[in-house]
Formats: sequence, structure tokens, C-alpha cells
Amino acid sequence: MSTVIEYTMFVRPEAYDDVLAAYIEFADEFGIANPTEDLILVTGDRDGSVIRGIGIFESDLEAEEAVDESVFVRFRELAEPHLTEEPIREALDLVHIFAKE
Repeated sequence: MSTVIEYTMFVRPEAYDDVLAAYIEFADEFGIANPTEDLILVTGDRDGSVIRGIGIFESDLEAEEAVDESVFVRFRELAEPHLTEEPIREALDLVHIFAKE
């Protein structure tokens, strides 16, 4: 079963645009470099200063290995000074996808 990882960051309002741009850059770089990553979504709530990344992996193991990828480590280190609290990482089972082509 595929694994969904949701990574939620609470960002200082003045750094929202910078962290969002860095998150998008990370997601693109990570997605290109990792064949086990099936889908990456980055969502933002400017009013709440919350940015979420949602990734779908082929397995739990591949999702866990992604945490140690150098591109993810660099992204976390860049974002860390701009956060108001510790990010939340949740692993979920993929139950259903509907997508129009």
C-alpha cells in the first residue's frame, strides 16, 4: 500500500513567501531525484501562516528513507529559523485517489 506523508510547517508571517518558495523548490528537486515519489503537493494558508507538503510514496520504507535525503535536510535547515513551532510529520495510508485526465 502506498504511504502518504504530510509535513506541516508553521511559519513566521514575514517569512511566508520565502519558505513557500523554498518548499516548492525542494519539492521539485526531490521529485525529480526520487523515482519512488509518485506525487508531491504543496499547499499554503497565508492567513494562518501554514505550509503543508503532501507526498505519496510506494511504501513506508521509502517514505522513511526520504527523511534523511540531503535535499530534505538542507530544506529543513533553511526553514528552521523561520518557524514558530516544530513541524509535524504524519504518515498516512493512501486509501483512494480520483483524478481526471
